[in-house]
Amino acid sequence: MTGFDVTGLGVAGFSGAAAGVARVRLAALPTPLVPAPRLAEVVGAGALYVKRDDLTGFAFAGNKARPLEFLLAAALEEGADTLVTGGAPGSNFCAAAAAAAARAGLRCELVIAGNPAPGPASGLGPALGPGPALALARSWGAAVRWTGVAERDSVDAGLPAAAAELAAAGRRPYLMPRGGASGLGAVGYALAALELREQLAAHGADSARVVVAAGSGGTLAGLVAGNVLAGRPLTLVGAAVSRPADETTRRVLALARECLRMLGGSEAGPEDVTVADARGPGHGLASPEGTAAAEQAMRTEGLMVDPVYTAKALALVGRYAAGGDVVFWHTGGQLDVVALGAGR
Repeated sequence: MTGFDVTGLGVAGFSGAAAGVARVRLAALPTPLVPAPRLAEVVGAGALYVKRDDLTGFAFAGNKARPLEFLLAAALEEGADTLVTGGAPGSNFCAAAAAAAARAGLRCELVIAGNPAPGPASGLGPALGPGPALALARSWGAAVRWTGVAERDSVDAGLPAAAAELAAAGRRPYLMPRGGASGLGAVGYALAALELREQLAAHGADSARVVVAAGSGGTLAGLVAGNVLAGRPLTLVGAAVSRPADETTRRVLALARECLRMLGGSEAGPEDVTVADARGPGHGLASPEGTAAAEQAMRTEGLMVDPVYTAKALALVGRYAAGGDVVFWHTGGQLDVVALGAGR
C-alpha cells in the first residue's frame, strides 16, 4: 500500500531472526504504568501498578493492537488484499482487525460463531443488535459470515474454509486465528515485557509479579517469551477466563515457544508461568469475585474494567499480592464496559 509504513522490529534486546520481523505501527506506545495505592490497600498489596493497555489508542482494541501490528505487516508483505479472522460476536479482536484492514486499505472477512440476532420480521422478538464490537466491525466495512453453531470452536473450521473460498474467487486472503493468537502475534507482547521492565526500573523496581487475563493466550504467551529474553525479571500469573487452566497453560507455552523461535530466544517451560482458573460460572459470564473487584477498582482508582475478562483477572491480584511489587495488566474491553453501562 503506497505510503503505508512497514518497518523492521528494531528493538534492543532482540537479535538474530528478530531483525526480519516486520511491523506496522498502530498502538500509541508505551502505555502508562500507573501506581494504584488505594486499590493496593484494599487487595493487600505492598505496591500495585496498573499497566494501562486499555489505552493503546487504536480502535478500542486494547491489548489486540499489539499483535495486530505484526499480523497486519505480514499480510501486507505477502500482498494480501483481505484479512480473514473470526470469533464470538463480542470479539474485540474482530473489531480491531476490521479497523486495521480499513486503515491499510484491505478488505476484512469475519467468521462469527452462532447466528444473527433475530429481528422484528422474524416474529421471534425485538432486534437485539449485534453488540458494540460487531457493530463497529461492520462500520469499518467488514463482511460477516455466521457458522450457525454457538460454540466458538466452530470458527476454527470456518476460517480456512472462508479463506479457501476467497482465494478461489481471486482474492488474496491472509488468515489470522481467533484472538490473533499465534507466535507472530505474540511478538507484540514480547516487546511489551521489555517495555514493562524499563518502566518498573523507572519506579525503582527490578522485578514484579504480573497478573493478566488469558483467553486465546497470545498476550500471556508474548509476555512469557519477552520475560525469557529479558532474563526472567517477572513472575507471570495468567487468569484463565476461557479454557481450563491446564489447557490454557499448554496453549500459552506452545505459542511462547513459537514466538521465541522467531526471536532467537531460549526455551520456555512450565516454570515460566502460573495459570489459575478464573472462569467462574463460565466464559463470557460475570463472576461474583470479578464483579466485586471491578467495583473496588472503580471506587478506589476510577479504573473501569469489563465484567467478564479483565475483572476476573483483577480478582486474582489479592491472591498473588504478598511479597514485592505487583502489576495488574489491564487488557482493555472498554466496549463491554460501555455496553454494560448502557444496560445491554
